[in-house]
Amino acid sequence: MSSTASQLEQSLGRLQISESDSQKTSTAVQWVRSEYSSDVSQYVLVKPPWAPCGNRWLFGFPIVKKELWNMGTIAFRQIWPDKTLPDNNAYIAMNSLTFLQVYLGLDVCTMAYGKVVEDSENIPAECVTSGEVLLLVLWRDTEREAACPTQSQVHSLETKLKRPPGWWVEVPQF
Repeated sequence: MSSTASQLEQSLGRLQISESDSQKTSTAVQWVRSEYSSDVSQYVLVKPPWAPCGNRWLFGFPIVKKELWNMGTIAFRQIWPDKTLPDNNAYIAMNSLTFLQVYLGLDVCTMAYGKVVEDSENIPAECVTSGEVLLLVLWRDTEREAACPTQSQVHSLETKLKRPPGWWVEVPQF
């Protein structure tokens, strides 16, 4: 690759999501090569610009609790194939995030509410309450780069949930 082409690739890789309107922010998902990883195949998410309201950005998937519990059950069976899953719904409800985090090797795996920023066509109606979306959060804009999920981790969940991830403005819980 020529020096000019290499410089162009680096410049394009550093482009950030631009804010065209102060009221509307992009939730597009973009990946760039990590500047801090020695692994040249390591890509990280481009963090969106600061949210106009000052809240954190969350990266993740709209989710229904039943989907999380189903994925938690699958993860449990993959982690401990010889163990019997307790016949207790509370056990699955309380531990599904942990099972999923361990199975996929995620640094961050939690639930939160986010604001619907743009269109909502990929959001199941049962995930939305009063303009807020229940999210499976895999990363936050305040997290270090090393905690960013990999493309394969994100793709695995995207395949299972059959919808794309995105960036969401956090709705603080108070």
